[in-house]
Amino acid sequence: MVMPGHRESNLQKALNRYIPTAAAFGGVCIGALTVLANFIGAIGPRTGSLLSVTIIYHYFETFEKEKASELSFFGF
Repeated sequence: MVMPGHRESNLQKALNRYIPTAAAFGGVCIGALTVLANFIGAIGPRTGSLLSVTIIYHYFETFEKEKASELSFFGF
């Protein structure tokens, strides 16, 4: 990966400065949309449940990817 104006050795440091902020902002936006949709009933009464299932599924996918990468690392 190349980022203009940054050396390859400093790339991780530069990305660590932006990624947590972007992730937090995205979480706040999704949370605000969920709260707003619940108040006006736009999506239905189960918006919180839908968001919870989506988050849990994301954690499951992440866990499976990490497990697969560890298995491939050890040669199984």
